[in-house]
Amino acid sequence: MSDIADEMRNQLGAHLTRAYGALVTVSLNLPVPVTLPDGVVTNMEAVPAVRRLLEIVEDQPMPEEAQANLFAACAFWLGAEDLFRLLCTEEFNGARAHSCAANLIMTEETLEDVTNFLLGLE
Repeated sequence: MSDIADEMRNQLGAHLTRAYGALVTVSLNLPVPVTLPDGVVTNMEAVPAVRRLLEIVEDQPMPEEAQANLFAACAFWLGAEDLFRLLCTEEFNGARAHSCAANLIMTEETLEDVTNFLLGLE
């Protein structure tokens, strides 16, 4: 089980990083751009930045649906990060790993909706 658990942690960690990168990109392209820490970023930098973005979403001059999608993306990413941290510090739990993956999928889907709005596709 250890090999499978390690592989799942590695894949989830990479997915978490990719999803954060998408948040960084979308944030820079908002009507009022928001700069999140970029490059090699630790959770000590990323988590407070995403929490702050979540708090100021309603200040973005965009439709309520786009605001809601960005808020959801931040919330899903923060949930995934919390679950990932538990996966790394507690005994491995398959349900927790799947919950982390589900949060990351929802992060990407809601960010896609925000991106479509920003590109004028919605």
